[in-house]
Amino acid sequence: MITPRAMRADSTLVSGNFSKQGKYLLKSWVAAIYIAATLLMFTGRAFAYSVETEGVQEWLGQIIERSISAVAERMPESQSDENSEKVIEVIAGKLFDGYKVDSVYVSSGVIKIKLSTAKAPDKWRVEVQEPQIQDPPLQWIKADIAGTEKPLNELIRDLPVEALNWCDTGLKEEVQKILSPVLPGWKPTLMVHSENDEYIMKVSLAPELPLVLAVNPTLTSNSLPTLLHEDLREDLMQRSSPFIGIPVVWAKKHEKEINVWTENFLQTRGIVERTSAEPKASFSAGQVSQMKVNVESRHYTIAAWAALYAGTEDKTGEIGIHLGRKLKTFSRWNMEIYGEGIIELQDWDPEGRIGLRWSPWGDVWVGGEWSSRDSMWWGRINIDPRMHKPYVWLRWREDGEYNAAIGYKATEYISFELHYDTRDEDSLGLRMIGNL
Repeated sequence: MITPRAMRADSTLVSGNFSKQGKYLLKSWVAAIYIAATLLMFTGRAFAYSVETEGVQEWLGQIIERSISAVAERMPESQSDENSEKVIEVIAGKLFDGYKVDSVYVSSGVIKIKLSTAKAPDKWRVEVQEPQIQDPPLQWIKADIAGTEKPLNELIRDLPVEALNWCDTGLKEEVQKILSPVLPGWKPTLMVHSENDEYIMKVSLAPELPLVLAVNPTLTSNSLPTLLHEDLREDLMQRSSPFIGIPVVWAKKHEKEINVWTENFLQTRGIVERTSAEPKASFSAGQVSQMKVNVESRHYTIAAWAALYAGTEDKTGEIGIHLGRKLKTFSRWNMEIYGEGIIELQDWDPEGRIGLRWSPWGDVWVGGEWSSRDSMWWGRINIDPRMHKPYVWLRWREDGEYNAAIGYKATEYISFELHYDTRDEDSLGLRMIGNL
């Protein structure tokens, strides 16, 4: 039986005082025998009663109402209300330790029972213990816990400690109801002990399956070379280790905080600072959580590539570099002045380009460039490639010649294009691009 001194996991209270324990144990057995004997005397058809309680908190009232309803179901319909009141008063006095029955009223199938504490209310305090996790998740769970302290203290306010003999399961259920919306995925365990004339209910938290087992960062950029933001990916993978082992549902609740933390962390990296880059993170919680980050420089565009051609004899491969400077304008369109250098591997013929382009919407760019190979102007429209998405580009020369491609970015490093060039004998070919 449960008494007020020592602690036990998965129960609310356990006793270290054997004399008190024996007293409560004997009292419970006597009550059980008395109730059983009383109910065995009842014969005839049961009558459906509704039960209303007064003088206790709602969650305690629900427990009391269920217990009294179970007793009332065994009482015969022919029994007078006065006798029913006496029976219920005696049984309630035996069942609900810590409370005294002030009155019982039975009329027209309704049982009204009023209770009050048998002694001066006990003093209570709640402590929710933080789980063994590191920052930054530790900061977020502290904030979550702070939001539960008031309702938890209100839950056990003025609760007689003796009532834990019959309401401990209900108390655990109520604690779970309070914590579940705020701390999903964390299972509470309750322990109660006395200290300095007050009772302390300690709530410890254990993570529930499924847990985050790994975090997979993926960084993409159309303004920084792949080789540069690969270093950022490795840094992010190391720093994301505190997320391993936390519940997936709780991580999902804090996806916005994880995104902000990721962006703030990357802004401290030297590459991001030197290139004035702006990271945008998108975290998706799961057992293998995906952390997608797009890092774009606000001032510069730096890109390098190597390409191989197939299906055409006019080209075998090329290497190229793109250097751009983004400009601020009065319009909402982004603008960039850039230069490109390209060397075809078949004849090692270098080509230089100087151009200006605008972005009227998203990844779409429109502009023009001058080519040193033919000393002509080209118009240019392209959609910047994004991971696992198709893209297109089109260049047309002032004399009507053009080349274009439909592509797909398969990984951070590799893209594939269906390439067309009216200047070649084999106009149609395939191109595989390695992003450097």
